[in-house]
Amino acid sequence: MVAPYPLMLLFLATGLVALQIPALPTLPLTVFAATGITLALVLALVRLRVRDVKDAEGGSSQLQWVRCAVLLSVLTLSVLVLVLYTSLKWQTRQLSPLCQRELVTVKGTVDGLVQHLSGPRDVYRFNLRVAHMEPQRCAGPERIRLYLDADSLRARDQRLARAGASRILRREPADLAPGAQLKFEARLRHPWGTVNPGSRTGEKAYVVSDIHAVGSLRTLHSVSAALDGTLSINARIHRLRSAISSSLRDRVPESAGALLAALAVGDRRFMTPETWTRLRVFGLTHLMVISGLHISMLAIPGWYVGAALGRAAAALRAPQSFTLALAPSCAVFFAGGYALLSGLALPAQRALLMLSLLMIPRLLGRSVKAAGVLPMAAITLQLLNPSTLLTASFWLTIGAVGLLLWFSSWRSNSGWLRSLWSAQGYMLMAMLPLGLFWFQEAGSIGAVVNLLAVPLITFLVVPLLLCAVALEPLWLSLATTLLDCAAFCLSSLWSALAYWEPIISRWSVLRVSPGVTALLLALLGVLVVALPRFQGRVSVVGLLLMPLSIPASNSNDAVELLFFDVGQGTAVLLRHEGKALLYDTGGGPVAGPAVASRTVVPALQSMGIQTLEALIISHADRDHDAGETVIIQRSPPDVIHRAVSSAGARACRLGATWRFSRGVTLRYLSRHLAGDSDNNGSCVLLISVYGRNVLLPGDIDAGREREILRYWGKDLTADVLLAGHHGSASSNSRLWLRSLAPEALIVTAGHGNRFGHPAPRVGDSAAASGIPLLNTASRGAISMSVFPDGRMKCRAFRHRWAPFWRRGDFDRDCLPP
Repeated sequence: MVAPYPLMLLFLATGLVALQIPALPTLPLTVFAATGITLALVLALVRLRVRDVKDAEGGSSQLQWVRCAVLLSVLTLSVLVLVLYTSLKWQTRQLSPLCQRELVTVKGTVDGLVQHLSGPRDVYRFNLRVAHMEPQRCAGPERIRLYLDADSLRARDQRLARAGASRILRREPADLAPGAQLKFEARLRHPWGTVNPGSRTGEKAYVVSDIHAVGSLRTLHSVSAALDGTLSINARIHRLRSAISSSLRDRVPESAGALLAALAVGDRRFMTPETWTRLRVFGLTHLMVISGLHISMLAIPGWYVGAALGRAAAALRAPQSFTLALAPSCAVFFAGGYALLSGLALPAQRALLMLSLLMIPRLLGRSVKAAGVLPMAAITLQLLNPSTLLTASFWLTIGAVGLLLWFSSWRSNSGWLRSLWSAQGYMLMAMLPLGLFWFQEAGSIGAVVNLLAVPLITFLVVPLLLCAVALEPLWLSLATTLLDCAAFCLSSLWSALAYWEPIISRWSVLRVSPGVTALLLALLGVLVVALPRFQGRVSVVGLLLMPLSIPASNSNDAVELLFFDVGQGTAVLLRHEGKALLYDTGGGPVAGPAVASRTVVPALQSMGIQTLEALIISHADRDHDAGETVIIQRSPPDVIHRAVSSAGARACRLGATWRFSRGVTLRYLSRHLAGDSDNNGSCVLLISVYGRNVLLPGDIDAGREREILRYWGKDLTADVLLAGHHGSASSNSRLWLRSLAPEALIVTAGHGNRFGHPAPRVGDSAAASGIPLLNTASRGAISMSVFPDGRMKCRAFRHRWAPFWRRGDFDRDCLPP
């Protein structure tokens, strides 16, 4: 008999390693599956043959070991084959490279809730199940993520109508709903993610969500709201969720309504970035979504209802097996209904599966220990969806349950209040390393806040809210009263958090990015502290947790310039001797969060950068300044420089020079002149590092490039040059490149961007001059380290060893030796 926990660890390790393999060769899925099944059958036959083997000295004991080894081999190979099969399936469904940004016609069904992104423009985001795609050579993606800019569509349709076009948009985007049938034209591209220090996720999120292409609608031909009789069960559930969410938000306005919708049906579309920030500050993110705790809690009334029905059935002389099965059946039914209403997100699936594994043996008249459920649940989840191993929530759930079971196994029976407080305190400390590893931050006062918020939300707000939702069709007045009570409790808590947030926000969040070694040491300390009679465990735990508080840092001598991978935008970090300067902050959609919140900010946190020496905004374009607000909130700068002076910011002055650190000086080579466009008024920054020059020109055009060359003369050179305007043909003239003669030309552009950056002419000019062109779209963030002797070392974060779901140029050394 194989112990369940070692078996679970073996399964998880095998699946995780399989998910990190590089791209698989293109093979027919049937061949791949048949090969795996054949190998599994061969090993099974070997195991059967082993039964006939007898060893004169070892006897049956040795035979059991052989059987165990063969069984483990079969199970491990099965997991490996399943993960590889899933990986290959995702790869074969990808959009053909020949169809990148090509106009294709798609028919499909809206899958899930439609998100209306907040902002000045009317933008919708939704997923679509593809039924048909033309041209046929572009067929392959089965699930795509789309963005619909309703304002642009209406303007385009009006222009077509004035030009006499017969086919225009007849329906409003408001007709979009789960299950709606769409026919449209769109430009699709590969799912692509950014890769930066502190957030190297890349395309991982698309694998987990099973998204095979991403695109934007160009023309919407038809929107057909499917009849109720033709809707799938999934679409009906999502429409019910949307209706309940709308009702709650209409009856309870502002933030409380959005939070209630998230708690009732898992609809987080209307939770603003400010809401998420407040939840992170107080360590309450886990509580304001449908979690395993909420689903398990709903099983309790289901159990009592089933027990009451069982007693009634027993009075009617029903079979004993039937009466005993009612309580666990109702518990699973109640919890399953809530999980379905939440959209069966991954946390809900895990909680429902664990509860079912706990209740199914009771249906059969047997009992099972809670400790035995965790390995079964982890292995089952992995078999059902191997990509769940890539999610933070999976490891946080498994870690939380496992650590709680470990803590409980060492505790003696004591008062329930003392046990509750000790378990709560232990779990808050135990989850700190995992939270820091996955999110680079954790609420330092979460322990105190959770002790008050967990009982309030779990045992008061959620029951009142769910009762209100269930009673609304039957007894409206009572449902309204219950909803008002739930809203009052939640609003009171939210108001208290809003009052304290400005006071404690600066020191209430621990921000650091521990490595794997620090994480393992911290987890070892968490295990040690649960031991009741281990002498000196507090001191040992302190030493093991210490690496968590040590941020990563670069060499004291080397100067690092980090060109962030922020899509179609610019963000460059200079750091040396504990100082940091940021040039631009990246972009972001008009209706959505800035890219800096998931790229620049995690990198600053992982490096331990709490404040910036300076923040330079080259010019007022969204692809350069969209993240300014979030950067100022997270790492406030001592000074802000802009192209044009404004409140709280100085203007970039031509020729202004200052010393940043030992061996590093900065100088502005241009300034904003009257009549300049925003692009030509960019702050052009020259960074001199140990005799090497790095030039950041913003978005100036070829005319301004010639003016700078004439003004500064032949002495102006650049060893590293940031391509102007993301590699546009209107910038980066041949004269500019030939005069500066850089050793590397770095382009900060988005993958498959609609502008075609970098322009082919720029690439040809760089190649003709022998200048390596490095694009963050294909290489991820690019780090340039300059040493005191003048040596430069270049490193790209999309490195050579990359899993199948990450694409790009994988050469770690991005400059020739």
